[in-house]
Amino acid sequence: SLFCVLPFINEFSPPGSATILLLRRLMLPLLKPPRTGSSVSSTALFLASGFLQVAFARTFSPPSAAARRSSAIMSSSVPPPDAEYGYLEEVLGDRSLAFAKAANERTLSSLGDPSTSPRYGEILKILESNDRIPHVSRYGNDEEGRDVLYNFWKDGTNPRGIYRRTNLSSYRSDDPEWETVVDVDALGAAENKSWVFKGVTVLPRRRDRLCADSGRDLPTRALMKLSDGGADAVTLREFDYVTGKFLGEDDPDAFHVAFESKIRASYKSRDVLLVGTDVGEDALTDSGYPRTVREWNRGTKIEDAPIVFRGEKSDVSAGMYISDQRIRGGGVYE
Repeated sequence: SLFCVLPFINEFSPPGSATILLLRRLMLPLLKPPRTGSSVSSTALFLASGFLQVAFARTFSPPSAAARRSSAIMSSSVPPPDAEYGYLEEVLGDRSLAFAKAANERTLSSLGDPSTSPRYGEILKILESNDRIPHVSRYGNDEEGRDVLYNFWKDGTNPRGIYRRTNLSSYRSDDPEWETVVDVDALGAAENKSWVFKGVTVLPRRRDRLCADSGRDLPTRALMKLSDGGADAVTLREFDYVTGKFLGEDDPDAFHVAFESKIRASYKSRDVLLVGTDVGEDALTDSGYPRTVREWNRGTKIEDAPIVFRGEKSDVSAGMYISDQRIRGGGVYE
């Protein structure tokens, strides 16, 4: 009970008040270690009280000077409800960029430039180190029966990143041999875009008729999301693993969404997508994410795809995907 009322007492009592000192004295018995031979429940109570003691200390610690400055900056920069800041919707507009520049200058002048700290350089060196462990996803086996692993990698040479692959035996070595699948930096330079990789959704081999017909145990297609400048809104492209290229924008059979939106998409089969994006009336929720799910058949227009699910306008987002668990002896779930 004492711990439950701490936040309220702290809200209205200064750290050195008599109320606070009395509470600390009352809580000391709770924070003493159990005697030898105590039951498991007593030990558990002691461990729990240790966590609570830390929370207690944090609750009554006055905010640091930096925290107070940061809070003041945030409070002063929040516009009043009746202010007109609609121009910020145009993210790359001149007024929006000027607003961001001014806010950055106020922040740096108040809190300091973090890049001047020695710790900044240490952290940056770790983040760009080639000694990092590449996190991988396994998609099938090659002709020699080896697991094929995919990884997205960013470093000082590839600031926007490369989507690459290797096999399990090479991955286990001290110097894995990686094959680049998509170079995002090179793609952006070729198309004069500031592309940022936002993820890839692979066509499950169990739902790919090409794999079923040929016995291929490697993926053939994937949906790749790319954002111009790193915004939440993305474009959608279909990638062909067999040719190593994106399907052309003018290809009528390609699953391609050129306009930027907060899109949700996954394969139902090789020729059918479950997709939600800003198409049609009331297609988005109040949060700006997809509200509807359409079943988009290859070779047709996304605008003509029938709606198979519709969420509420007040929902954050709606989405749909297939979970094929047959490889583990399960079923197919939609």
